Amino acid sequence: MGRGGNSVATPPNTVTLPGYRLWEGNVPLLHPPRLADQAQKVQHYLMQGTDILSEVLAVEPPDATAMLVANEEWRNAPRESERPYPMGLPYFTRSVAPPALVLPEELSPIFQPRTAATPPLAIWHELAHAFLLQREVVKTPAWLGEFVPQAAAVVVARRMKLSLSGHLKHVEDAPGLTVRGFEGRGEAGIQMLHQNLLLRFATAALEEFGEGLLERLFQALWDEDKIVDERRAEKLVAAALGPRGSEWLQSRTEF
Repeated sequence: MGRGGNSVATPPNTVTLPGYRLWEGNVPLLHPPRLADQAQKVQHYLMQGTDILSEVLAVEPPDATAMLVANEEWRNAPRESERPYPMGLPYFTRSVAPPALVLPEELSPIFQPRTAATPPLAIWHELAHAFLLQREVVKTPAWLGEFVPQAAAVVVARRMKLSLSGHLKHVEDAPGLTVRGFEGRGEAGIQMLHQNLLLRFATAALEEFGEGLLERLFQALWDEDKIVDERRAEKLVAAALGPRGSEWLQSRTEF
């Protein structure tokens, strides 16, 4: 749910927390000893996501570290700003070297619905930010910046035979909200409704056009060298979808 951080003015520091143990992997995971069992599950999700996204995007895994942060140490987690992120909201930060996926001991209650798919989808979402931001990316509308990692999470979920339909049937309807209406600000509950709308929209797009759209969209964002406005964002998504992309977007009432 968290966006990747902007470049920082001072050199980043190596990510660490006192007493944490390191679990080796494509994305090494730091965790407190008492969360060893949970760390094993998290590392499993990270390995799945890394292997699948590397294959689909045809790129090497990002140089990144993950941190499973205990509730009592959340304030000490690395971040760009002086103020801690809200408790329970995972995020990706480039304030340390290597960049870090910061994962909470417990997801915030705003993450709804709560199904077996909720934790891995949240982890794969942040992992997608790490993949995207291993190269420089220009500023985009907030909805596009969050559609990309939601689509990536759906790709991994589909490959892992995760029951997306079972998860999405519990998603609360959000009358009046649109994909392009997401601005990345405001009350947390409304942001969660938008994230779920983006997840449902990404699922529909992948079912219609296939997972190749993800690689095309990543590549398009890596190739952009100017700030992407709303009109350009729509064109990028339409082109990534394919020849019928623009027509399909116009047919979607939630877009």
